[in-house]
Amino acid sequence: MDSGTLCEPIALPAATSVRVEAVRRPAGSAAPSPFPHFHEPAELIWFERAQGEVITEAGALPIAAGTLLYLPPMAAHDFRLEAGATDWVIVHCDPAAIADPARDGGDLAQLRVHSPGEPQRARLATGFAWLAALAAEGGRAGDVLALTQLLLGEFPRGAAAAGPAVGAALHRLRPALDLVAEAEGRLVTLEEAAARCLLSPTYFSRAFAARVGMGFAEYARQYRLRAAARSLTTGAARVSEIAYASGFLNPSHFSAAFHKRYGVSPSQFRRLHRARGS
Repeated sequence: MDSGTLCEPIALPAATSVRVEAVRRPAGSAAPSPFPHFHEPAELIWFERAQGEVITEAGALPIAAGTLLYLPPMAAHDFRLEAGATDWVIVHCDPAAIADPARDGGDLAQLRVHSPGEPQRARLATGFAWLAALAAEGGRAGDVLALTQLLLGEFPRGAAAAGPAVGAALHRLRPALDLVAEAEGRLVTLEEAAARCLLSPTYFSRAFAARVGMGFAEYARQYRLRAAARSLTTGAARVSEIAYASGFLNPSHFSAAFHKRYGVSPSQFRRLHRARGS
């Protein structure tokens, strides 16, 4: 993967941690420009109509009409599609929110590609069209989340692509990313993260900011805030309990950080999403 690979910032709705986008280009469209990139959310894509390939660290994988693709978080990739009409649905999602341990196991950490036959292809086309419609309708967060989980279950066992899923530019930082995910709200220091990567704090800090687009402390804080937002919309724990579980020193510090990130207090956030049926 090109050393110029960029981190693309993608904001996910906190209530579902799923963002759906239908992409359609008419006949006669020029081929998209190359854009090697990675991002924190995972990516589930249904190619209803397309021809080309996706370039990954596992190699070039062919894309054709009826291809189902899953890219794990922080996986460097680039889509090289041919000119002409294309029709695909992109689902950015947080694996922590959509994982079903009984079904997915560790598969959500692996790149997967699948070219289904009939009638599965027809089922997937209908499912992704329905998913895009639900997301566009609004107020259907629970349905969007549930349908995303069902569509992920359409991959057969053994559909993982060979080779590493994360870009070469990120492999030295992967232990730090895993440490934040494993911490379950505990505050992870830059020194801890650097040590996990076998790097000096100074070099680690500079490399992390250059590749991810923000400092490590900010990345870890945003990760904890997203986890807290999910807890507010999916559980009944008190705000103070969520604050401490998310690694904040006290509820006041948590509320201030949460308001800065989401524009409302944690309590207001919970009421708003319950009112929307999230």
